[in-house]
Amino acid sequence: MDYKPGSPPPGHNVLRPHHVDLFAMILLAFKEFHGKLPQQFLLYIYRFLIVEVSEAVQPATHQQIVDFLKGAPLMNNLNIQNYILAFESAPKQLINVAQLTSFFHSATPLYTDKSGDEFRRSPFGFFCRRCHTGFSRLSFYGVMELLKDYQSWCAGDTKAGYGPVEKDLLTGDIWLFTTMSDYGSTAHPQAFEAWEKGRDTGDDVIGPENLRRYFEQMFHTNNDSGIRQNALLNLIRMHYVRKEYAAASKLLQEAIAVARTCGDRVTLQHCISMLHRLPTPTGVPVLNEIQPDLHPLEVLYDVAKLLQPRSGQPLTLAFEKVAQATGLYNSWVDLRKISPHDRERLGPHAMQAVLWSTLGCHRLAKVEESIVQVFSRWGDDDPNRLNSLLNQAHRMARNGLYQDALTLLAQPRTWRGLSLDLYQEWANMIWHILALRVGRRGQRRLFHDFLLPRQPSSSTFVSKEYFFDDCTSSLPPMSDELHQVMSARRRGQAVTAIQPLLQSLWNSEFQGRFPLYRLGVILLADVDLEFGMSKHCQSLIEGILPQLLPGHEIEHRALACYTLGRCIIASSDTELAELRSALPHLLMAEDDYVHLEMFEAASDVQWLLMVVYHNLGMTTEGAAVYERYNCTTAKIKMYEESPMDEEAESVWTLVTDVGALLAGR
Repeated sequence: MDYKPGSPPPGHNVLRPHHVDLFAMILLAFKEFHGKLPQQFLLYIYRFLIVEVSEAVQPATHQQIVDFLKGAPLMNNLNIQNYILAFESAPKQLINVAQLTSFFHSATPLYTDKSGDEFRRSPFGFFCRRCHTGFSRLSFYGVMELLKDYQSWCAGDTKAGYGPVEKDLLTGDIWLFTTMSDYGSTAHPQAFEAWEKGRDTGDDVIGPENLRRYFEQMFHTNNDSGIRQNALLNLIRMHYVRKEYAAASKLLQEAIAVARTCGDRVTLQHCISMLHRLPTPTGVPVLNEIQPDLHPLEVLYDVAKLLQPRSGQPLTLAFEKVAQATGLYNSWVDLRKISPHDRERLGPHAMQAVLWSTLGCHRLAKVEESIVQVFSRWGDDDPNRLNSLLNQAHRMARNGLYQDALTLLAQPRTWRGLSLDLYQEWANMIWHILALRVGRRGQRRLFHDFLLPRQPSSSTFVSKEYFFDDCTSSLPPMSDELHQVMSARRRGQAVTAIQPLLQSLWNSEFQGRFPLYRLGVILLADVDLEFGMSKHCQSLIEGILPQLLPGHEIEHRALACYTLGRCIIASSDTELAELRSALPHLLMAEDDYVHLEMFEAASDVQWLLMVVYHNLGMTTEGAAVYERYNCTTAKIKMYEESPMDEEAESVWTLVTDVGALLAGR
């Protein structure tokens, strides 16, 4: 069997060249130099031997073992020097079959039972017994092959002696005595490892083929393996993650039938839960009922279903589901007596971060995201960590921190170790951040010529998110209704969109989506201003302004301050004191829009500021605003005519290079 790093110890024991070196180290330490070596040196080689004997890592080469011994402490000790010289001379002393046979038989006292030591066991003793037993089973030809491989391995040929062992009774002449493990091949994990690699690198040929090879192995002697449904479940999960819902649905029906036939309740419950994850024709998600074999993470995924605006449910129900998932996971761990998994324990925290952000409590969302990022390992394909970083970067970009958001995502610790499926989400977020900045700047030419052709295949981009156009694709409920209001407001017909505005206000308040609710209140005040209800509009804005001043949603704050300034101006009745009170709000709106690089909106605010300063007779301040207005209009013209952006090009070059690096692992 080919040795793979990280694979479990083989069930069929075959002597390999590195076993001879480890056997020599143990024999010298416990027999030839017993009681002569310092404790510090013994501890040094024990730590090395326990790792090598466990066979949980790639075995060290002969030269690596020699270099390790030469780096030991207390090298001035004469016994340590003699120990290393004796180990280095082992390949020169094992040059024929007789010497190799005598070498293995000389270690018998190390592991034979002694009186009074019935309960004393050592992993080194077990290793020596296993090596001695494996050597005793070898025929004369097998011993000659082992000797030849060992000499070649010590000479630098690291592949000598590590080829597969054919289990053919007609040609298998290396064994003197055969055991049951020599009559047939057993299941090995290498095929499943290749499947996982193919799945992570996006190889649709190697992945499924190795999955089939893995589950076609002989796991037991019965006629039916009884595990075919597990192969189908792995394929279903691969199709689901890639959003290939038609293929996943087709395989699910087969997997459910096979699981029922085999009586596998656990896999059947997994398949039913996957069926509930698939999109429904009506768009209303199907929630899971608590069952004995239901995995807690499926209950946690119900929270993601309730986060969809189409569910029509308040967010309080989502918090109840988080509590259910946490309690079910604790019960799951206690009843099944399994060790808690870091990813599963961090899942509720990652989901609560999204919930708090949707609710408008951004500080609590940051706390939950910090918990996920502190207790998760970077350089791993942990979706909890990646999602928290993506949400954090998106929030930073919405608040105008485009450079910081791109820097956070471009760090190697963010993308290193990602599977190609998670890489798609990472690249999609970077593309959306670039599109957000381009849309706010008004660079439509750059968007259509550069960004749109490079849109990731998994992107759910809707142009209405960034531009006012007549795209046929619709946004989620509430967001689509608010977009209708803003589009009508842009055309000066906001009074025609009262019905969708009131509907969005009612739904957002009922579901607890307060950022959308606050935006709806601002737009309602803007519509009321068209009807001359300036006092009522001012009271509406002042009622929600304390929630916007902390700056968690800078764009909402800018719009609220701009609308409030217009309301104050409309209700001032040419009184200079009231007119002057609108200046702080307009100045804040101008600073926010400039910070967000929304220059078209900033120019509108600056124009209104010039009018206010003119009415107040403040010519100096008005001249300064006029200069800023000219600068803003120049930037608008420059961005409209600019066909390229060097920063966007360099960022997207990095994205493509990372994708090629991850796919070539």
